[in-house]
This record gives sequence, C-alpha cells and structure tokens, in this order.
Amino acid sequence: MEADDRRIVALTELERKIVNALQIHPRASWTLIGDALGIDPDTAARAWAGLTASGRAWMSAHPGLGGPGSPLIAFIEVNCRAGSADAVAQELVPKPRVLTIEHTSGGRDLLLTVLVVDLVALSRLLRDELGATDGVIGTRVHIVTTARTDGADWRLRALDAATARRLAADRPALEIRPERADHRDHDLVTELLRDGRAGFTDLAERTGMSVSTARRRAHRLLASGAVVLRCEVAQPLSGWPVSGSIWCRVPPARLDAVLAGMAGVPEVRVCAAITGGPTNMFASLWLRSAGDLQRLEAQLSERVPDLETVDRAVALVHIKRMGRVLDDDGRAVGLVPVAVS
Repeated sequence: MEADDRRIVALTELERKIVNALQIHPRASWTLIGDALGIDPDTAARAWAGLTASGRAWMSAHPGLGGPGSPLIAFIEVNCRAGSADAVAQELVPKPRVLTIEHTSGGRDLLLTVLVVDLVALSRLLRDELGATDGVIGTRVHIVTTARTDGADWRLRALDAATARRLAADRPALEIRPERADHRDHDLVTELLRDGRAGFTDLAERTGMSVSTARRRAHRLLASGAVVLRCEVAQPLSGWPVSGSIWCRVPPARLDAVLAGMAGVPEVRVCAAITGGPTNMFASLWLRSAGDLQRLEAQLSERVPDLETVDRAVALVHIKRMGRVLDDDGRAVGLVPVAVS
C-alpha cells in the first residue's frame, strides 16, 4: 500500500496545459489563465495547488545569466571513488552554489551545474568544497562564456499556437539593463524561489518589506532579467523522460551561428559556449528515449556539418535541479535556495 501511495501520477490534459501556460507567463493571473484555457480561474488555481503539493510541478527562480554583471555559471564533471557517487551527491545537495546534480553515464560519475560570483569564488568552491568532499577523486570544469538558451525557455507544447501567443503577449517585456540582485533583495529572491507565484502581500510579509517596496523590487528584478522565473515539471511526466548531455567542438568563427541554430531544436534545454577544455559548446537535452541521443546527434551533424560531438552522457537520475531536491521519480521534495558568492 505504501508503494502505491508514493507512485507518481501522470499529468492530466488540463495539468499539462496549466504547466505550459505558466512556462510562457509564470506570473499570469488565474483569471488570464482560466480565460485562455476556457476554464474557471478557481479550477486553474486548484489544479496548480495539486501539482505543487504533489511535487509534480513547481516554480523556480534563479539569478539571470549571461548579461553584464551576471554571475558565473560552470558545468563540473566529478569523478568519484568506486561506490561513493551517491554519498558524494548527498554531501553536495545542501550546498547553495550547486544548482543541479545529475548522476550520469560515461566518463564522469556526477555532472554539476554551479553558480558563483566570479572565478575566485569558483576556485574556492573547487578547492574548499569539492576538494574536501570525501569520495571525490577528480573534477573537470567547463566555464560558460555565452548561454544562448536555458531551461526557462523549454516548453511542454500542450497549448495551441494561438493560446501560447496570447499568454506571451501579456507577459511584461524585459527591460534590458545591467543589473543584478543586491543583498537587500536576498530574502525576496529566496521567497520567489520558494513560490514564484507568491502575491506581493505574501512577499512583503515574508521579507519584512512594505507591500509597495516588495512590488517595486520584484518588478525591477523580473523586468531587468536579474531574476528569472521558470515553471518546472517532473521530467518523467514531461513526455521527454530521458536527459542527455553532449560536449561539442565547433570552429570558433561558426560558434555563434551554431548556438543560435541549436536554440531552435525542441529537445535542447541548455545550449552554451564553454571554455576550459577541448570542447567549446555544451548542450543539455530532454529526449523521448536513450536511443534518441544518437538520432539527434546524427540530425545535428547533418544540419551543422562543422559540429563535432566529442563526448556524450545520459543522466541516470537527477538528484537536484535548479535548487530543488528531487526524488527518484523527479518530483520536488525539498529546496536549497540558490546563493551566489
């Protein structure tokens, strides 16, 4: 009986549409979402409450990446002593600078995504945190120089084009300017990470700000791209249950064009230029099956003759994703607020 209670429940058609709507417009009102989907707003709100309570979907927030003054992101391959990968992963779960932890196949045991303020902080993380973790026997670091797309851009594709356009048109446009969250915004960012749809009155109560201050600061952080909201779904329920990664080599003169082309591939979750090794491009993929990794590689080679795939990996399990602790079924069961230092 206990196993049945813990079994992951598939998304209904309505739940898929609500997740897709919130991927497009994370803070859309339930009135707008209900009108766009042709349902009562209270029905939409109850469905979302059920999704978050079960850990099958959630709203994440993270500092904006890739712009002037933004933090540094890196992918770190971790080799572990035989039999110690799980213990190492659990040791890293509480670390707020380690956003994502994957247990993978291939030439590494774990693949981490980390966020730090600069190269010195990255060195400290490698030396004082990873280097001091029992079971870690080696690391390889890939520093992101340009992130063309990330998981916030990925869509479930459950809505028709007209509904998707309607929701996108209502979403406030970014006001691009070099800005990042400062120490006064830490509590606000943390609360947005806990609940990206929290109302301004709730945000004010939780942070000790006035409602007007919470509204003004949240609008500034979101409009500038200093904070990015993303609606996530448990991957086994997404229709793309397998996660893969590829490390590629592209002629430097072609790198920007290849990144732009990769950003339009439906399976691509993350596509970034990297430095620090023999490859200069990294892509994280969501796939229908493990065999799709080879199919996608072949398609990419045909579309981009200059692209050479040097290494690849399949994630056996995601242990943490963008600060959310996951169970073996991909459900959110805990939270480690993202920190940059």
